Amino acid sequence: MESVNPPRYSTLSHVTLPSYLDPGDFDISSLDHGRPGEGDSRQAFDFCIEKNPGSTGDPQPWATLRLLSTVPAALPVRRPRYIGGENVEGSVMLDLKRPRTVTSIAVVLRGSMVTSSLSEFASTHTFLEVVHPIWNKTTSTGKLQGSYEWQFSFPFPIEVTSVVTGSKQRSRTQSSSENTYLTPQTVTERGVYANVAYEVILKVTTAGLLSVKHRATASVLYIPFIRPPPLCPLRALAYVSGLALPGPEDDPDGWQMVQRMELRVSSKDGFDPTAITLECTAYIAKPTVYTRGTSIPCYLIYKNRHVEYEKQDRVDSTSLATNFAKQRCISLGITQQVHHQQDPRQTPTGRHTCDYVGGLVEDDERSTREDERGTAVWWTPQISGKHFYMEGGIHVDIGHLPSCETPFLRVSHAVTISVKLSHDLDVSVIPQTTKRVRHGRKGSAASAPPVPESFADFPIKIATAHAEQGPLPLSYTPLPPKNRRSVPYDSKVLDGDFGFL
Repeated sequence: MESVNPPRYSTLSHVTLPSYLDPGDFDISSLDHGRPGEGDSRQAFDFCIEKNPGSTGDPQPWATLRLLSTVPAALPVRRPRYIGGENVEGSVMLDLKRPRTVTSIAVVLRGSMVTSSLSEFASTHTFLEVVHPIWNKTTSTGKLQGSYEWQFSFPFPIEVTSVVTGSKQRSRTQSSSENTYLTPQTVTERGVYANVAYEVILKVTTAGLLSVKHRATASVLYIPFIRPPPLCPLRALAYVSGLALPGPEDDPDGWQMVQRMELRVSSKDGFDPTAITLECTAYIAKPTVYTRGTSIPCYLIYKNRHVEYEKQDRVDSTSLATNFAKQRCISLGITQQVHHQQDPRQTPTGRHTCDYVGGLVEDDERSTREDERGTAVWWTPQISGKHFYMEGGIHVDIGHLPSCETPFLRVSHAVTISVKLSHDLDVSVIPQTTKRVRHGRKGSAASAPPVPESFADFPIKIATAHAEQGPLPLSYTPLPPKNRRSVPYDSKVLDGDFGFL
């Protein structure tokens, strides 16, 4: 099938791509709520097969893989990018000056987890492979000459399926179960000895004295399309009206209690033996699924439960509690944990459907990387009798990985609670018998680490897109200084008479 020679685009297969990607490459929050004049653009990327090494003749490429991709218009994205639900689209072009025996042409989409050479088990695990035939010799004589172009389009799978099989020793039979997982995002994280990479490969097989397979490989980005549930009604109304969010006491259905704890607070001043017991309850806004680039609303309620003293005239429990609140001794933050298989050879093998023999992998065969990814910014505490109220938010950076659960990779997030050290207060957590949940696993609060490390956390999910309906979440607190460059254009800070600490 002949066609007019198309215009040439830059050949990106010869450009050295950066090892670590810009967080903005993965920001797709503008898909539904872009501002006029801002958004994404359709671009073409060419990847070429040059002439055979050592051969003579025209040095121009004789085979080209052209990929069409929607990329951010404001960013210099240097590789194709695909979002969950999109198709891999493009064309294959041949420019043959002399007759050539071509036996087959195919485009292959491949997803792999690659462990770093710094790891003890440096290897590659292919968890996704889709072969899309373009041409084969059964449809022609096999001899091609001149210019040809074939267009193609096939879905980028949004899910991968694994078949977990395990043997029962007593009955000597095998049981199997099929599990489906969201296709994970491209991963190139510093400090994580494993990457998730996707490639689109053009394979051209030619015949002669020997059969030769020619390839052009394109490194591409993939971002799963994950939406959170709709906002709770009163929270959505506050965003639309430009009002402050109602607290847990006024909107109990709109808040998730993270932890209720008791703290003993006393002054380090040896001349003042006053000590108070504070009941502190921490909340985060529902639903507990948050889009990258937005904020997690947080709320703390302190209740002065008990006062211990030696002399009545030296008791100043309100002053002590106020000092505690103003110093932000209770800190809320967000952590990201990347949990992956150390040896990819132990993960499910196969292509689009994987067979995983032996059941689940033991924890000691996995590697875990956990990082703090931000802390809450608070307003000035509000005092009402013996109650103290603190409102704030944790900014979710656009560089966060979305939540992911596969047999070979798990990315989880949690809101953590910790007690910070104070220069003039002694703060201790009164042990409780309640259970805590850490990145989806239970543990004992009595064995929690000492101050100032986190002693409680609550699992949350990180999404890549906004809810299908309702207003955009707004940020009521300024970004921490180190994160100001990562704010997307649709994130806003409401001005108000708030005294930020």
